[in-house]
Amino acid sequence: MGDVSGAISEPDVPGPVAGDVLDTAEAGRRVVRGGALRVVGFVAGLGASLIGAALVTRHLGPVDYGRYQTVVALVTIVQAVTDLGMSTLGLREYAQRTGADRARFMRVLLGMRLALTALGGGAAMLASVALGYDSQMVFGAGFMSIGLLFMVTAGTLGIPLSAEIRMGAVTGLDVGRQVATAALFVVLVVVGAGVPAFLAATIPVHLLLAVATYVLVRGAVPLRPSFDWHEWLALVRPTITFALATAVGSLYVYTALVLTSLVASQEQTGLFAASFRVYIIAAAIPGVLVTTAFPLLSRAARDDRERLRYATQRLFEGTAVLGGGALIACVLGAVPIIAVVAGPKYAGAVDVLRIQGTALAMTFVISTWGFTLLAMHRHRAMVRANAVALVISAVTVLLLAHAHGAVGAAFGTLLGETWLACGYLWGIVGGDPRMRPRTRRVRRLLPAVALGLAAWFLPLPDAANTIVGLLVYAAGLLVFGALPEEVREHLPGPLRRLGPRDIGGDD
Repeated sequence: MGDVSGAISEPDVPGPVAGDVLDTAEAGRRVVRGGALRVVGFVAGLGASLIGAALVTRHLGPVDYGRYQTVVALVTIVQAVTDLGMSTLGLREYAQRTGADRARFMRVLLGMRLALTALGGGAAMLASVALGYDSQMVFGAGFMSIGLLFMVTAGTLGIPLSAEIRMGAVTGLDVGRQVATAALFVVLVVVGAGVPAFLAATIPVHLLLAVATYVLVRGAVPLRPSFDWHEWLALVRPTITFALATAVGSLYVYTALVLTSLVASQEQTGLFAASFRVYIIAAAIPGVLVTTAFPLLSRAARDDRERLRYATQRLFEGTAVLGGGALIACVLGAVPIIAVVAGPKYAGAVDVLRIQGTALAMTFVISTWGFTLLAMHRHRAMVRANAVALVISAVTVLLLAHAHGAVGAAFGTLLGETWLACGYLWGIVGGDPRMRPRTRRVRRLLPAVALGLAAWFLPLPDAANTIVGLLVYAAGLLVFGALPEEVREHLPGPLRRLGPRDIGGDD
């Protein structure tokens, strides 16, 4: 990375040195503990998110909820393009820079992200007009974009928390955001608000998030942004492929919903939006876990390739385990999940969720490989993989959603994720053959998944079948020796000794 040059009129604020942690064995322990804490926090926040989603879907109904989620997807796509992946870049660069160089980088990053977010908000409103959206959707896009300005501020200021693996603070902020959003949704449902109000809910929630984040990091990063476009160019030029890699990675998943709204009926768009909401919530889990480890991956990629290989392998095994559980939960539990999240009007989304649940299993592993590619600076490989995934997903969604509605759109998501997993794996191995993942432990997941899915045939209610399937899957992980050692060592004695342990060497 080239240095970001430019005069700074306020004193540099070096902040805590992330390297004090990241260069020690304590970093790995913090990642394990922090990852576990983030999952616990995610589950707590998930309860609030599900309450909010359940209220909104029932209050708005399939048609209006489809309109709401379409605007969310459109704004997310535009912001992903204009933000240029700066949040992930900031985390990596904060972990790799020190002192005045770090402080200068953070000022430039904050100014550039605010400017790009404002530009993206205007572009989202123009795009909503061009796509023929009604006035409520157009103004809603503007409201959501204002909220994103505060979210970007909070995200940039909070980079030191993640870089120093202070997962308690990160988890608290995230759970607070989800609880505040759910509480505001409750108020909006009670007063009978429409689509624009729910999109505007991002403004007060993210404003509170920005204030809380500032309180936690005060003195660690400079608060005043730099709005010098020469400095922005100095930052963007050496990182343009990084920006493209992360932007396109966020782009193609949300594109499916926008394209569905163009070729399918409003009812089918609403059904896909309900399943898509569940998919996006669950897909955040691997991102939460791997983001916790990303500073460690970045430092290892710079200094110790063997350490990087080891960390990536363990993350691959761990996310594969969670992906198998997500697959079982979505396939067996689609009926109760849709009933809770959306209600009886969305019964047609059950099959959609089952298809997207299969894609979700790959999403977990994709997160590990994607962040590893970013840490390795394999940006071009990511751009190629995501661009092809975008084309495959877009074409199949346009064709299948037009003919088969929400179910067809779900197959487009599945095909896109399938390609992306293959493309990321190819990019990692192509960059360094030593990084080829060992699949012996992951292959032991397959019989556990098969046994879990077999609960489908039990003469029990769907919710009971889902619980039984997940319990059987968990038992299978132990019996077949599919759990990573770092997870197994935290189990009680009898469970820790259950199943084979002879995992070693290359496949």
